[in-house]
Amino acid sequence: MVVNNKNGTVLCTTTLPTLHLDKLRVGDESERKKLYEAIRVYGFFYLDLTSDPAMCGLWEEIMTVAKEYFGQPLDVKMQDARGSDNTGYEPKGTEVGPKPETVDGYESLKISRREYLNKDAELTSSIKSKSDFFFHFMETTHAILTMMLSLLSDEMGLEGSSRFEAYHSDEKPTQTNLTLMYYPKHENLPPVTNNSMGHNKHTDIGSLTFLLCQQWGLQILTDNNQWAFVEPRPNHAIINAGDSLRFPSGGKLASVVHRVIPLGDEERQLEDRYSFAYFLRVNDDVPLMDGNGKLWSAKDWHDFKFDAFRFPDVLENAVQVLTGMMERDDVLVHRGITA
Repeated sequence: MVVNNKNGTVLCTTTLPTLHLDKLRVGDESERKKLYEAIRVYGFFYLDLTSDPAMCGLWEEIMTVAKEYFGQPLDVKMQDARGSDNTGYEPKGTEVGPKPETVDGYESLKISRREYLNKDAELTSSIKSKSDFFFHFMETTHAILTMMLSLLSDEMGLEGSSRFEAYHSDEKPTQTNLTLMYYPKHENLPPVTNNSMGHNKHTDIGSLTFLLCQQWGLQILTDNNQWAFVEPRPNHAIINAGDSLRFPSGGKLASVVHRVIPLGDEERQLEDRYSFAYFLRVNDDVPLMDGNGKLWSAKDWHDFKFDAFRFPDVLENAVQVLTGMMERDDVLVHRGITA
């Protein structure tokens, strides 16, 4: 669907279903079936959080925390840099961007599942004082996503070690984390000289992602090979499946190609944009067979994919890995979503 907003006319997807957190929590059978169909057919869906005012409150609080943190000078934030894809601060411009000759346009702060389990956030700056808040946020979102995995396992008749939640043991290492992302506003007027923008196209590495964002920018590649924006909705999370659900399910569950790009002329970030994602990922030793039949450990898949974000023109098959073997040159080779 084409919609009008203050930045002009944009293509927006209208097909994504909406599920309700309260119904999932009580194990409503029809909602469980909707969950399976949402991930099987679309790979993305809205999750209505209005039944949980505490969760909505966490969203407002993490927005406040993020604005305070990312508003600091770069040298202060760099105290939290760890040179890691799983924890710590990372400035913008470390990866290839979504357009030719661009780099990514976002900063990030990550807190790992390991830090949560150890109750010790490996942070240096004053943000360490927010550790308990981050851990509470992570505990809440982790419980929501693992509940969904259990419901999916039930709906698909999986048992024992074949159940999706069995791949997410806290007894083994995992790359699960909470990531705060900040896309700073482009201050310069056209013509734009800043070559940093958005986030390159990809499928998510893990099993499920819990995303909170109040601003436009997220796009999905539809099955008619168009990039369509996903409308942000108040008090609604966006949930999407990743490679670590699609591969073990034999392709029954969808992992959709998506990216982040400035709204409007696709050249300028017109406002500061914040998003918060909890990436639920399988244990590092879980075997994954990609769309080309190659066997990986989950940790190797994770590491190669992050390297592919940085060096897509150097690594063999890097772009294919980035998009989970789902597309080539913005043309899907597997099913996706209609606009």
